[in-house]
Amino acid sequence: MGSCWCKATMRNEEDVYGPSTSAEWPLTISCVDPSSKSPKIDSAVVDQLVKEMLSLISSFVDNDEESPVSLVKLHVIADKEEGWIQVISSLINVIPLEDPFGPSAITILLDDCPLPSKDSVVKVTKLFRLCAGRTRARDLNLRIERNICVVIGCMAEKMAGPNSVAIFTENTLDYLFSFLMSRQEACIVLFALIALEKFAHTTENKLTIKSRLEKEAENPLLVLETYADCDDFVWRQVGFCAKWALDNLFIVEGRKLSYELADMSNINVILNCQDVSEYLKISANGLEARCDSFSFESVRCTFQVDQGCWYYEALIVTPGVMQIGWATRNSHFLNHGYGIGDDLFSLSYDGCRRLIWYKARPMAITEVPPWQAGDVLGCLIDLDRKELIFSLNGAPLPPCKEIFEISRYGFFAAASFMAFQQCRFNFGNEPFSFPPTDRKFAAFNEFGQLTDEQKKVLPRRLYLEDLKCETVRDDSCTLCFDDTACCMLEPCGHGGFCSLCTSQLRECPMCRADIVNIRREDT
Repeated sequence: MGSCWCKATMRNEEDVYGPSTSAEWPLTISCVDPSSKSPKIDSAVVDQLVKEMLSLISSFVDNDEESPVSLVKLHVIADKEEGWIQVISSLINVIPLEDPFGPSAITILLDDCPLPSKDSVVKVTKLFRLCAGRTRARDLNLRIERNICVVIGCMAEKMAGPNSVAIFTENTLDYLFSFLMSRQEACIVLFALIALEKFAHTTENKLTIKSRLEKEAENPLLVLETYADCDDFVWRQVGFCAKWALDNLFIVEGRKLSYELADMSNINVILNCQDVSEYLKISANGLEARCDSFSFESVRCTFQVDQGCWYYEALIVTPGVMQIGWATRNSHFLNHGYGIGDDLFSLSYDGCRRLIWYKARPMAITEVPPWQAGDVLGCLIDLDRKELIFSLNGAPLPPCKEIFEISRYGFFAAASFMAFQQCRFNFGNEPFSFPPTDRKFAAFNEFGQLTDEQKKVLPRRLYLEDLKCETVRDDSCTLCFDDTACCMLEPCGHGGFCSLCTSQLRECPMCRADIVNIRREDT
């Protein structure tokens, strides 16, 4: 790709680790193996590519657009072991702490990069000098340590299995665990906890972590889960993740699961656990959602509106990329880049990039600043006037009408989340912060109805266990096994699918042929 990034270099350890606090740290480290005969990488060039990538990817709005040149160059560099190690080092050194897109950008780049060898990952973990001691440094570099935790979590997720076990050394465990015990900086505690969760995707690692938790006089997760309703929004994320981990991964004997303690008496509408993409985390009361996966995760609520004027609010917990708005049942949930607002049947607002999305086409918004943690997004749909209106802290955005050319009824509150994003929904079970004043409206919670069983937001492990016990009817849809199979795809002629599943298909799941028409088999 050119000689500009083929110069020999050494990086001062202070650039990666922050100020040295002990004689045990060497003055310099090499990002590549000195004995290697491969061309060495100019760290300054890779740093600049990472900065360009972060700037471009945060404004990347077209799913069909070619990848930015800087991202392509980083992929080429990362194709070799020395280059991959240098890219990791640059991500840790360059990604700023205050950029709401930073951790997500790390996951996007590492997910798209070639899969590293186990030896490469082991070299990186040694390069970091992970141990409990570095967490007690006099002047802890929050940015560097936060980014290290994000990178470690990404590698754990990408290399689940035996390779994950190989890189989950005692030093790595000590390093991550020390942040949970010290609870000194929420931004690092959060990503240390997420990294441990991702290591726990591999059973052997999960047992190792659980054993370590049980050895402590006080389980740190039991302390951290108390922050779930904290006014500090970073600690609130820590509390959410700790509670989810205790419910799903690191079960504590005698501790009641969160759904058993949730007060659902005044809640009649929640996020639909049966209508959600795979990796989205939903709180026990069904009103708060979070994504910690590299994929784009989506969900709709349990209440459908067909006429009149309706309103709900979303409390922004994280200021990154989320697309929040409205969707019909025909809206497609595709994990890799497609969410609410990316088809004909949904429309959303992304307050990080200040874009209204419809048909995967963005419309720039300049009337309000980018949203911040603690902001409230108002979402109003007026089916009589054919208007969708978003507001940020009560300041309205221009009305949207385009979606009503395709859909006139059957709308649900809906949202999609990029990695490490979280928000809390208010469907009317609590007073609204910024209710509309220019028209009468109704709240979902006033009219929604859920049985006690439908209000249970079970941990995913229990939900999957229940699925194993269910019997499947002979005429069930072969995709969801829920509704009756009643549709045939044309022209290929394959059938066995329900109307809901076929409405979300673009090609036949059997032969991959394009779908021209859907015919009900009972007509």
